[in-house]
Amino acid sequence: MGIGTNYKVYLWQVLGLAVTSFVVTASVSADELTDALRRQTEAYRGKLESLAEWCESQGLTEEAERTRRWLHPVLEDRLLVPILPRKMGTLEPSEEESPARQEWFRRWAALRKEQADALFALARGAIRQGRAALALDLAMAALHENPDHEGLRRLFGFQAYSGYWRTPYEVRRLRAGDVWHDRFGWLPKSYVARYEQGERFYNNRWISVEEDRKLRSTLQNGWVVETEHYRVLTNHSLEEGVRLAEQFERLNEVWSRLFIRFYTTDAQIRALFDLRNRPPAGNPVQHRVVLFRNREEYNAALKSRYPQVELSVGLYDGASRCCYFFAGPGFDASTAYHEATHQLFQEVGRSVPNPGFRCNYWVIEGAAMYLETLRQEGDFFVLGGIDTPRLLAARVRFLQDRFYIPLEKFCNLGMEEFQTDSRIGALYSQAAGLTQFFMHFDGGRYRDALVNFLAAVYLGRDHADSLSQLTGVRFSQLDEQYAAYMRSLPSLPLMRIEEPTPKPASGPGN
Repeated sequence: MGIGTNYKVYLWQVLGLAVTSFVVTASVSADELTDALRRQTEAYRGKLESLAEWCESQGLTEEAERTRRWLHPVLEDRLLVPILPRKMGTLEPSEEESPARQEWFRRWAALRKEQADALFALARGAIRQGRAALALDLAMAALHENPDHEGLRRLFGFQAYSGYWRTPYEVRRLRAGDVWHDRFGWLPKSYVARYEQGERFYNNRWISVEEDRKLRSTLQNGWVVETEHYRVLTNHSLEEGVRLAEQFERLNEVWSRLFIRFYTTDAQIRALFDLRNRPPAGNPVQHRVVLFRNREEYNAALKSRYPQVELSVGLYDGASRCCYFFAGPGFDASTAYHEATHQLFQEVGRSVPNPGFRCNYWVIEGAAMYLETLRQEGDFFVLGGIDTPRLLAARVRFLQDRFYIPLEKFCNLGMEEFQTDSRIGALYSQAAGLTQFFMHFDGGRYRDALVNFLAAVYLGRDHADSLSQLTGVRFSQLDEQYAAYMRSLPSLPLMRIEEPTPKPASGPGN
């Protein structure tokens, strides 16, 4: 994140998660903590405005605009998760800039560091009050302000290493003499030059790229790409395996931040804020992924377990705890995120073999459809949005087709009943719409309840009334709020939308 970065979205959007958690976890009336956050935010806004006016006095028009835009209203229909820079020193001005621009950047950096310290102090206050989720959101907002805040980096499992913020896994690899290559993944540093020249190391000898491809044409001898959280086996190419592994690491990063309450307790989160503790080791699970060379091999390998596999473009099999995809024509990134989300919820922490089997199956698919919207805009990962295909389809079903199953009845649908329903496309649409609603309605009022609901479903501790109990709202009232939410979205041309075909439902844990 350098001095010339063109931000599309700014601090208030990052603070949206923290602010809405304040509203959810605090009492209805304002308390000292919420008042403190509001005062701090307004004071920060005033300081940024003063800096913007100074910029204008120096003829720094672009810098003045950027300073003012740093604090921006929350986007109501999507979540923005900051992409943390790995290189240290991002708040240091470039010596190549003009003296006036360097002075602006120094002042801006000072304000951001001050704001980060204030937010971190509020976060620790939230911990003392037993508001662990809120504390975590405030800490993330603080780290966005000052990416080099050592205490915050430790809290999120990073440590300084050779001018970069690294995870313990990365430090171990680097100390072992490995380096990360964008095309080839982790390699011994001494191998890089030969790989770039077209050689490959196989069975303790160097061979050509062409020979390597022939030897690895079957999965039994395929390339294995390992990252911190994934192990990808493929017979397509090393480069494609690396690309897919990186894609899933991005998903894991976002999922881990947004759903930390899914796999940790309040006590564990409180422990993170005790900076005397050692940095967390991170998620120890390494998820398995198989990437077939083409659709034909994918169909042939999975046909016996999934008779309708040709209708799918990827799937997660809970029995083998593995995701399966194919490279080339037909590969769909959103489906890959969808299935990998099932894998994360199923494999991180504890879960029953078939969550949602008795009831509440919709939220399993709804959460996966929400995460499949993952994309990058500027310096943020973005989730949700009224213009995404799934939500467009949900609006068509609800507003145009008049299709809606009351939530109380919808929550009674178990896995088999949901997957074999002749209206399955419409059920998926409603699940997508409901997930968007519970994530964003009224500033995220129900977001924590949804995460707790997911945890109950995956642990098998849910019942048909769990959602109503966790939100504290009757199903009939939730139905009314959902209808109002769908009608409140900006007017869009409504039309018949062909949704992606749901994955085959014949396999265990799928």
